[in-house]
Amino acid sequence: MKKILFLSIVLLCGYFALAQTVLFEDNFDSYTAGDPITTQSTDWTTWSGATTGGEAALISTAQANSGANSLNIIANNDMIYSFGNKTSGVYQVEFNYFVPTGSEAYFNLEHVFGVEWAFSCTFASGTMTLANGAATAPTFSYTEDTWLNFDIFIDLGNDLIKLSLGGTELASWTFSTLEGGGSGTNQLGCMNFFGPANNNYYVDDFVYTQIESGVAPPTIDITIAPITTATGDNETISFGNTGEEGMNFSAYPVFDDSFSAKNGSKDGVMSIDNGNFASSVGWTGEATGFVATRFAPEIVRPFMGQEVTSVEIGINHLPLNSEVTVYVWEKGGFITPGAATILSQKTQTVTMGSWNIIDLDSPILLDGEEIWIGYGFTQPVDSFCSGMDDAANISGANYAKFGPVWAEFTGIDNVGNWSIRAHVTGSSWPVWMSATPATGTVAAAGSQDITLSFDNTSLENGDYTGNIIIGCNDQESEWNEVPVTYTVFVGIDNVKQSVATYPNPTSDIFNIETTSTIENVEIYNTAGQLVNTLNVNCQVSQGCL
Repeated sequence: MKKILFLSIVLLCGYFALAQTVLFEDNFDSYTAGDPITTQSTDWTTWSGATTGGEAALISTAQANSGANSLNIIANNDMIYSFGNKTSGVYQVEFNYFVPTGSEAYFNLEHVFGVEWAFSCTFASGTMTLANGAATAPTFSYTEDTWLNFDIFIDLGNDLIKLSLGGTELASWTFSTLEGGGSGTNQLGCMNFFGPANNNYYVDDFVYTQIESGVAPPTIDITIAPITTATGDNETISFGNTGEEGMNFSAYPVFDDSFSAKNGSKDGVMSIDNGNFASSVGWTGEATGFVATRFAPEIVRPFMGQEVTSVEIGINHLPLNSEVTVYVWEKGGFITPGAATILSQKTQTVTMGSWNIIDLDSPILLDGEEIWIGYGFTQPVDSFCSGMDDAANISGANYAKFGPVWAEFTGIDNVGNWSIRAHVTGSSWPVWMSATPATGTVAAAGSQDITLSFDNTSLENGDYTGNIIIGCNDQESEWNEVPVTYTVFVGIDNVKQSVATYPNPTSDIFNIETTSTIENVEIYNTAGQLVNTLNVNCQVSQGCL
């Protein structure tokens, strides 16, 4: 998809001697012609993720460089192949490309899907324009109605890219350079075949090859073994990084509604803004998108056990039709934060230049997990709809999406947070478990211990359950959950005690483990009859059993 700028509707020498591994190849001949490729292959996706509809390209027999089939890209098709976000190694991407007379064509390669474009090529009337960050975009001639062979070589270790057509090098440059200029991320993200309005072209024989392997990415080694405790002593969760790159992580608890234990009323407002609605942001031209506040676990935790019943947003200029749709979402990824599953949504007419309160149809329970709250809207031309405060921008808390992915909004000159607030009702749960450290980095081949601490203050007797969530930048395992059960017993003297009993059932020996002194143990049968009393501190020499 052609890039729409946020806030603006604005070397390889001797590699042949190295071992090469074909990571992926597709000549499209194994698919059924006339059907979308996305319904026949999981390797290709659309920009939005939809498997059918106007974005999904069809398999065609009209042209083919090899075999009978090729991928036909027409107007509004938007196809993505992901390279796996490589950050090291040397790679080759090769494909054949057919542009009929009179047709336009376009493809790009991205560092970060939907966020950073590495370069793009635009085709029209025999001229290809290369946008690669150069002050003046270079142009090249191509022949219409002929299969063109493109080679793209990327050396991430040396931050170098080389583009060739028909065996002739067209250009080489610093790979991390952004399409529009400036420095970007040295990462091989994805290929995008997009269909402009006057468009009908074909792709065949797509091959993705590893010329030289990179270092192994961060890989978490963790055993998800449930933790059960009754003593209240600290517990430890250990995990390692078997990769060759550092692994960033976070760790935090989420809680179940165990016995509905409450910690007192905290009705009020959950927010990150400073309480005012002092400014607003607009996009040049009409724009349809979303803005959201990311409420991290440490922000949610004081309101755990309460329910979000309404959302309050600051609106400056009116959006199209004077409507917004308010959303509450679950969290997305650790590597690329974003809103995921919709928990609640509601469309409502809003008033300009003021705060607007939208009542949710169903309340959303807060359990300590990260949550995203925001709204979708269409902004008219040259309008400033989205309100924000005038405080220093809070890192990692404000996001916007005017395309397929969320991008962090860092304010205007690092000032401004979205005017988005959650009204909560009810009483909160006690925080009976904590995890330390909350964040950190595990070196290559290193390990990390997470210490779990327990607090039985204000807890009634019973079993309390929850999970420790460990997030990391392992692409195959971004989120890991460790179940935890904490058993608390309240003694008759109203002093909170922790007791473990095992095994159950038993026929001979029964163990009782506690942090407090036990004077006597009484044993009852299932009919409630006392069958034995034991003086725990009495010795055999004293005539006790």
